[in-house]
Amino acid sequence: MKLSTFINDNMDCIVAEWEAFAATLAPDADAHGVGLREHSRDILQAIIADIETPRPRLRPQAPSADGPASLLDGHETAAATYGAMRHHAGFDLDHLSAEFLALRASVIRLWMESGPELDALAFDQTLHFNDAIDRSLSEALARYAREVERSRDMFLAILGHDLRTPLGAIMMTSQYLTTPGVPKQKQDDAVMRLWRSAAAMSAMIKDLLEFTRSRLGRGVPVAPADADVGTVCQAALEETRIAYPRHEILVETAGDLRAVIDGERVRQVVMNLLSNAARYGGREAPIIVAAQGEPDCVVIEVRNRGPVIPEDVLRVIFNPLVHVGSDDGNHSMPPANLGLGLFIAREIVTAHGGEITAVSNDADGTVFRIVLPRTSAA
Repeated sequence: MKLSTFINDNMDCIVAEWEAFAATLAPDADAHGVGLREHSRDILQAIIADIETPRPRLRPQAPSADGPASLLDGHETAAATYGAMRHHAGFDLDHLSAEFLALRASVIRLWMESGPELDALAFDQTLHFNDAIDRSLSEALARYAREVERSRDMFLAILGHDLRTPLGAIMMTSQYLTTPGVPKQKQDDAVMRLWRSAAAMSAMIKDLLEFTRSRLGRGVPVAPADADVGTVCQAALEETRIAYPRHEILVETAGDLRAVIDGERVRQVVMNLLSNAARYGGREAPIIVAAQGEPDCVVIEVRNRGPVIPEDVLRVIFNPLVHVGSDDGNHSMPPANLGLGLFIAREIVTAHGGEITAVSNDADGTVFRIVLPRTSAA
């Protein structure tokens, strides 16, 4: 059986091995998305067509700074699209390269196990297959690199936009406070605006430091101690109310909420979730923080009503630089946050040995659920 025929007849088996291998590379990434599965089949179909195209063997060319030719003529290949999707799914360059190398090895192994006739045609098809894999990998890597550059540019644009807003408020308020005869009440309001702006800048800088630490493989440090999760949630609520005074936020508690946790870190997680709920949720219903004590763990849920988060966004919502949506309706401006809050929240929960998940639908709204092990609660 020809190699091209074998690939076509055994597409399901090859794709299944591809997905199984991808899942071992990045267990937390979206390795099994339907869109990714469809594009893996498109890549294999393109490889089959490449193998069947009669031509002398060509050495694959390295992509230029603007990407391979397939991207320059306005027609993006399946492999290029796959590279972009792998970036959004949380895979890195090493993962992407390993996928294509494993695909090559998997196809050749399965084909050899089928007992093909190893003649001149088989040799020629093998050469064409290797060229096609190399070309697909080159296209995927070039597209992935473009996505990385786009994300970096967006990140810098968001950072500049977000820092400029509170900095401008600080400058204007400071100037206002120097005006003679400002009433005491207005002075107090102005001081509160200064505090909010400084706190916003401090939170952004803290997120950047946490993100850098995580990217360097050091993780987010936690210092567990005896704490009451209900008290932690209440503290997060009070601080969030200062930043979002127009939103109604309620805390519901039940059961034994004592646990060995880093209270400050968990407060940071709950505040991140509340900030997201205030930005993107509706105001027709209150934001609920519910803490429930279970025998071996404490569960925290942050619930809000608002637009349903699409399933493809939910799958990668805890990845860095993912934005749920625009909170001001102005799509010409960068998103109004760095896209690091949920990533850092997951890092903190993971450092506690816990788990954080998200669901969003019309019936329940959007619910972020944190499960923290109780460990040795006092």
